[in-house]
Amino acid sequence: MVPHYYNYELMKKINGDTQMTDVWRLPAIAPWEKSCGKHPTQKPLGLLSRIIMASTKAGAWILDPFAGSSTTGVAANLLGRRFLGIERENEFAAISKARREEIENIRTFATYKRKIPDIVKAEDTQTSCFACHEDMIESLPFLGEVEV
Repeated sequence: MVPHYYNYELMKKINGDTQMTDVWRLPAIAPWEKSCGKHPTQKPLGLLSRIIMASTKAGAWILDPFAGSSTTGVAANLLGRRFLGIERENEFAAISKARREEIENIRTFATYKRKIPDIVKAEDTQTSCFACHEDMIESLPFLGEVEV
């Protein structure tokens, strides 16, 4: 069993050196986040990035059993986490695959990271949030699709 984890110091830094509250003000989904297609309940990348930074360490596994367009997976990969998403709808699995392929381009990957203010603030203050051991880097694959 994995113990509870909350990165209090990082969340405080992201929030202007004050304790993070339970009300978060984040922008809506930006048009660039829908470049591969639209999902009716897609969440903003900034929201999932903040949740992942707050509750996981670099290299952690993240499971999303209802992956949809894989915003969780995109955020996980931008933050150096491993991701396993499950989606039964082919339309949304195709969007997920396209989004994964999109961030395989190092320029797109870097651009996305720069567009999320929390990631920029976190990288400036706590690089260990993103650091992976060399032997772990090869185990951070963009998982291929699995046919059922």
